Amino acid sequence: MFIPIFGLIVGAIGVVYAIYLARWVLSQDPGNEKMRFISQAIATGARAYLFRQYRTLAILLAVLAVLILIAIDLPRGTNGLTALGFVVGALGSMLAGYLGMYVTTRSASRVAQAAAIGGMGKALLVSWRAGAVMGLSLAGIALLLISGFYLAFRAVTSDWAVPLVALGFGASLVTLFMRVGGGIYTKAADLGADLVGKIEAGIPEDDPRNPGVIADNVGDNVGDVAGMAADVYESYIVTVTAAIFLAAILGLASAYIDAIILFAALALIATFIGVNLLKTTGVKHPLSSINMAVYFTIGIAIVLFFAGTFVLGLDFAKAAALAAAASLGAALAPIIVKITDYYTSYNYGPVRRIAEQAKISPATVIITGYGEGLMSAIPVIAIIVAVLGVSYAIGYYTVPVQGFGEWSKYLAGIFGTAIASVGLLVVAGIIITADSYGPVSDNANGVVEMAGLPESVREVTDVLDSVGNTTKATTKGYAIASAALAALVLFIALIFEIVQAYSKIVGTTNLVAVLSDSLRGLSIINVNVLIGAFIGVSLVYFFTSRTLGAVGRTAMEIVEEIRRQFREKPGILEWKEQPDYARVVDIATRRALGEFLVPGLAAIVVPLLTGLVLGWNALAGLIMGAIVAGVPRALLMANAGGAWDNAKKYIELQGLKKTEMHKAAVIGDTVGDPFKDTSGPSLNPLIKVLNTLSVVFAYAIVLANVALGIYPMGLLPF
Repeated sequence: MFIPIFGLIVGAIGVVYAIYLARWVLSQDPGNEKMRFISQAIATGARAYLFRQYRTLAILLAVLAVLILIAIDLPRGTNGLTALGFVVGALGSMLAGYLGMYVTTRSASRVAQAAAIGGMGKALLVSWRAGAVMGLSLAGIALLLISGFYLAFRAVTSDWAVPLVALGFGASLVTLFMRVGGGIYTKAADLGADLVGKIEAGIPEDDPRNPGVIADNVGDNVGDVAGMAADVYESYIVTVTAAIFLAAILGLASAYIDAIILFAALALIATFIGVNLLKTTGVKHPLSSINMAVYFTIGIAIVLFFAGTFVLGLDFAKAAALAAAASLGAALAPIIVKITDYYTSYNYGPVRRIAEQAKISPATVIITGYGEGLMSAIPVIAIIVAVLGVSYAIGYYTVPVQGFGEWSKYLAGIFGTAIASVGLLVVAGIIITADSYGPVSDNANGVVEMAGLPESVREVTDVLDSVGNTTKATTKGYAIASAALAALVLFIALIFEIVQAYSKIVGTTNLVAVLSDSLRGLSIINVNVLIGAFIGVSLVYFFTSRTLGAVGRTAMEIVEEIRRQFREKPGILEWKEQPDYARVVDIATRRALGEFLVPGLAAIVVPLLTGLVLGWNALAGLIMGAIVAGVPRALLMANAGGAWDNAKKYIELQGLKKTEMHKAAVIGDTVGDPFKDTSGPSLNPLIKVLNTLSVVFAYAIVLANVALGIYPMGLLPF
């Protein structure tokens, strides 16, 4: 039990360190009265949105907790532990989002003031440490919850694995709603402000005369900070708990579970070091400094993986194999970041080709960007497949799975991929630090513009903002890759939970026979599986359509409101009247909360109905369909959106603002906004909600399938 306790201690240190950095950031000079007013307005709007969203979610979470208690805990005899895990996981996701939003919304004016008095180095340090608050608190809270609940659940019941996975289900579900709601808010506000402000009125971005500018900055925080933080937090929770679940159901020695928690703790220690490796003196290229901090952190983590496995008590070959699989996953992070950077940064060909098309028309900008987005998915998927293959081979030849007959080696290979997934996710602290830096620098740039600070200050924050666009884009690729790797582990966990549930319900101890029958039921020529796969693909398309449409509908109302204010208060554009910022903030908040329920509920209702009515193998097909359709679509949308954004930036850096070429690029950027910040990122938690929900409700689904006589082949004859 030493290593889980070690995980608790390291997680607690992470939270304490995050609090220390938060106090340091908040102790910095917030600037003059106007800068403080702008920062406070952004903070107030973001807080109001999150609290209203949490109140809406509380009702749904309470209903689901009662349902889990009745449908899962009572039949299984787990005394409410699954419902408890679900609720605590959900609350942890809410806390992760709020903590990040709290600090970053209060950091913008401080970064702007640091740029004014200390130049690039000081501004970079303040924005980086603001991002580190999010990264460290996220990883610290996740490690605390996993280690603590693992110890607690094992102490009170032998059936502790599913309640532990419920921790991930709660986190995934809240993240799904936060991603959808925050994405609708941020991109509708951004779209409305850009269309009326930059294109129609011809005023600069973040101009204080634009009534949508505060809502736009609020959106950066509820979408890019709270949403992304919750996204990677739940990926961390889901992946680590799924790997522990898999180790438990495969009957592996406790050293293998200890290894999972150990890797998470060692990666967080590496992050403590990494956040202090950022070079801030004499910096001319902040992105290089940030990348070096990220690369060094991951390198330190890999060294610690190999050095730390000796405490597990395994022989050298098995310990080294585990460290190698985890290191493979960790090394995947910077590779994914670099691939995403290639397709979304204006330093490379894809974005420059999009910018060239702006000389012709907005249509060619959109067509070229979509094509580059499609192409960008291929190398990411290829590297994910390579990591899956190598980690599978490591597990196949080194992990001692026994008792499953001909399937033992296959399952050992799957556990190898689980360890690689853990390696990718446990370095999330430094990745989220770089990501959260993005909206902080973006908001700081807005504060500089709205407060009318000198052009020399704007030059500093412009550079920081452009770097932030890149870090935000590359982190999305990381989050999508994590969803893809976690999906296979969760899928196998679902199969085993189905097998165990059936064995318990019918009273058989021959797990090998049940497993063989169940896997035969997953044949690709089983019509139930194919029907489920088509349902999964359709769910991805429905989800994408609803979220894109929600942005359009909300943006339409915001556009009309901004136009109304310009029309009824002509003095706004002449600096004679004050815009009504609060009205636009209220529209964005109200519409986002109204729009996020339908796609979110679909992610709960559709898989449950599929499993209960068509059979568990149709549900498995649904999950695979959602993975195969969702991962490349998420990559397409995230990367195309980032490329359109930076094509506009590239044109601006050439001094071509207010030209026809710039207008064409702005239109491409506005199309890309909901791609990269709403629909694309929302597919990550959708995939994991489908998986974790299915694992948690597997017992009830099998119970219904047995009662209907459709286990194991499904509703339709095969």
